Formats: sequence, C-alpha cells, structure tokens
Amino acid sequence: MDANKVDKPWGCYVDYYRNSRVVFKKIMVLPNEKLSYQLHKKRHEFWYIVSGDGELTLQGDKIKMGPGDYVFIEKEEEHMIECVSDEVLVIYEMQIGSPSEDDIVRLEDKYGRTG
Repeated sequence: MDANKVDKPWGCYVDYYRNSRVVFKKIMVLPNEKLSYQLHKKRHEFWYIVSGDGELTLQGDKIKMGPGDYVFIEKEEEHMIECVSDEVLVIYEMQIGSPSEDDIVRLEDKYGRTG
C-alpha cells in the first residue's frame, strides 16, 4: 500500500511531491465518476491527461479531454472533470501557489460532501 495514496469516493490520488508552494500528484477517476464542481482561492492547477477520456467543466463550459490534452485552471475558476470512458481517467496535476487540501470550495458534489 502506497503511504501517499488517498482514497476518494470518485477514485484516488497519489502525492508524488508536496511542499508549501507546489504539489504534484496523480489523480485516478473511476469510470462514470467525477470530482466535485469546485474552485480554489489560493492556488492554480495544471492538469495533463495521461489516459482515459474526460469531460471537463470549466466556468460552465464543457470540454472533451483525452490523452495528451492539458489545461491550466486559474485561481477561483469553477471546474470539474468526469470520467466518460470505460477505463480509469488518469490525470497528472500540479498545484501552484498555496496548495492545501483545505482550499476546496465545493459548488456541487455527487457524493454529498460540503466545503
């Protein structure tokens, strides 16, 4: 078991590197699951799709994403991604600024989480 793995209702993530200014992680979203529609006040995010297919919602716009696609999400931009393939959606994420798991403002959540 990887000590840096964190299970979530939509799948899991694994931290590769974390300090007070940057986080680098691998996100794995299970088929037909999705992250919460959210924003962050203290960090930007860069996502790179490794495998699987996703539908990104960014500021209300829907964007199809697949292997090799990437997006830069600014602070306070509303965003969410859903796995729309039969395989796990794998995303490398880099958080820049003041990364903290407490900096999640959930606007909608399939799993009933708030915050």
